[in-house]
Amino acid sequence: MSESLKNLSELSDAKLAELVKSGNDSAFDVLTLRYLRNIGFLAKKYSADGYERNDFVQEGLLGLLYACRTFDSNNKASFKSYVDIVAKRRFISIVRKAQRQKAVPSSSLVSLDADNDELGGESTDPEQLMLAKEHYSLLLDELKTLLSEREYTVLMLYCGGMSYVEAAKKLGISAKSADNALQRAKKKISLHYMSLKD
Repeated sequence: MSESLKNLSELSDAKLAELVKSGNDSAFDVLTLRYLRNIGFLAKKYSADGYERNDFVQEGLLGLLYACRTFDSNNKASFKSYVDIVAKRRFISIVRKAQRQKAVPSSSLVSLDADNDELGGESTDPEQLMLAKEHYSLLLDELKTLLSEREYTVLMLYCGGMSYVEAAKKLGISAKSADNALQRAKKKISLHYMSLKD
C-alpha cells in the first residue's frame, strides 16, 4: 500500500476515485466499504429471473470500479450521483438481458461476443470483471475472518439493503441483538482499517 488506509479514509470520494484510476487498490477498498450499503440498497429495487441480489451487488461494485475510472471531477455531478447512475444502468441492463432471454425461445438464441449494455454503453473487459469480482471475494473473506458469524451475517443483510430490524426478523433474533451485531461489525472494520499501516 502506498498510503495507510487510515489516511485514505480521510480523503473525499472524488480523490479516492482518482487514486483508483491510477491503480491504488487500497483506495478502492475504502470506497467499497463506503458504497457497499448504498449499492445494496439500490440493488434491492431490482430483480431478474436467474439472478440473486448478490449478483446485483457484484454488478454494482463493478459499476463503482467503472465510475472510479471514468469520473470527471470537473462535471457538476457529485461522485455519489455518478456511482448511482452507473449502478442503476448496470442493474437495468441485467433486467433487460433477462427479459430478452425470457422472450426469445431458447432454440432461437445466438451467442454474441460483445454486449454493449454492460457498463453503461461500454463493452466489458473480461479481465476487469474478473479482477473486480476477485477483489469483492477477497474483501468478503477478510470480513469473514474479522467478524463473528452473526456480525458478518447481519452486516451482509444490511449491505444488501435490509434494515437491522428486517435482518433481525430474517435471522429470528431480537432487533437489539441485530443492531448490536451491526454496530460491533462497523467498529471492528473501522478499527481494523485504521490500524493498517504501510
